[in-house]
Amino acid sequence: RAQVWLALEHVQDPMNLGALLRSAYFLGVDRVVSSRSNSCPLTPTVSKASSGAMEVFDVYSTDNFQGFLKVKLSICWEVVGTVSSAEATEDVPVINCLEFQWSKPIILVIGNEGDGMSLETQRLCHRMLIVPPGRALCPGIESLNVSVATGILLHSICSQRPKCSD
Repeated sequence: RAQVWLALEHVQDPMNLGALLRSAYFLGVDRVVSSRSNSCPLTPTVSKASSGAMEVFDVYSTDNFQGFLKVKLSICWEVVGTVSSAEATEDVPVINCLEFQWSKPIILVIGNEGDGMSLETQRLCHRMLIVPPGRALCPGIESLNVSVATGILLHSICSQRPKCSD
């Protein structure tokens, strides 16, 4: 089975972390890895927001987030980042999540709620995914909540995985 991992860089809000874990578990993500520094720890609030997914789903953390991604890159994993707009990245192709195709193990990287991914992490990504809006957007509401965007992205990615036949 093709692996799908979710990597969280500096996600700080416990409600967002819980919602991310719940979506990852529901949609079939194989593993969640979080940066240890500047990130929300696993707390009772996170557990409640995850509706119990935190208790049945392993969540790992690392002190060297970019080092972790570099190791995965060295063994031919695809590292895919996320942005809220095509202008938010330098030198990394941005594609619509509905057009994204994958065929090898993948790590979807999600950044901080306000600042997104660090520049160092962006530079490690093969591609950046964007959730296209369904209308022209008013200033101030140009993006989705991190957990909502991640749910959409994970559904798009995980629905491509071949299903096991019994």
